Amino acid sequence: MTRANEDTTEELSRKLEGIYSIFPWIEDLDTEEGRERFKETIKVFEEVSKHAWVSDLIKSKKKVTLLDICGGTGIGGIAFTKVLEGKGVTVELLVNDLRRKALEKAILFSRKILGREIKTVYADASKIHENIRDIDIALLHGLSTPHFNPWNMVRLVSSVARILKPDGLFLVEETDRIYNIFYLTGYKEVLPEKVGKDRVVFTLHSGYATKTGMLKRVVIDLITRETTEMETYFWSIAELAAIVWIFFGDVDFIPIRGDKNGFIIARKPRNIDPQKYAKNPTMLETQ
Repeated sequence: MTRANEDTTEELSRKLEGIYSIFPWIEDLDTEEGRERFKETIKVFEEVSKHAWVSDLIKSKKKVTLLDICGGTGIGGIAFTKVLEGKGVTVELLVNDLRRKALEKAILFSRKILGREIKTVYADASKIHENIRDIDIALLHGLSTPHFNPWNMVRLVSSVARILKPDGLFLVEETDRIYNIFYLTGYKEVLPEKVGKDRVVFTLHSGYATKTGMLKRVVIDLITRETTEMETYFWSIAELAAIVWIFFGDVDFIPIRGDKNGFIIARKPRNIDPQKYAKNPTMLETQ
């Protein structure tokens, strides 16, 4: 789900596989935690579907194409599909990610839950326009934005805007990390991520890249002694929504469980050519 301009798709894939093999992210629907997360995600998309832009879109169409970007095992896309189909809409679901193992699970989970096999798209999300077109709804679910620094977020949003139909929608799940982390909690140099009988995972601050804004953290499993490094960008809702607005004519916010968490929703893609952002600016080339 992340990218750095100098990395190839395969290098990015290996990095992500390494991070998620250690980092305790809940995405397996065969576990109790995963099933609970899926139930909560269904409830969230019931709320999202009430937004006027979503409601108007599904009222005007009998069939929609939904792309779950950086979708991992497909929890967001499958849950949203269930909600939309409950409203009488036929959904063609595509799940994008750079982790092949996660995409394989997305296919298995779609068979179990939707009764059919979905399509998967193994591709760098910030170049998704090179792979598909004519999408009705693009979804970035699962709080995936920290994988993207501002430069690569520009690439991602421009690419997504390019693949949407003129009346298409872009939905981005986000929590305001400036408020929730820096104001409420404070940035922690050492942070326990998962502590249990079988797993003890910590992340430790290891650096900061001024020109990209990425905080570097080492991920350590104290039981298996596996380690990897990940880069993270802490977005605020306003900051991310402003970038989305550059590429869309209108932007709104759907609050979920308070005004610091929810979905940025955008419509009217401006269709700016993503190739304008393919090459790094001088500031990044000289670091």
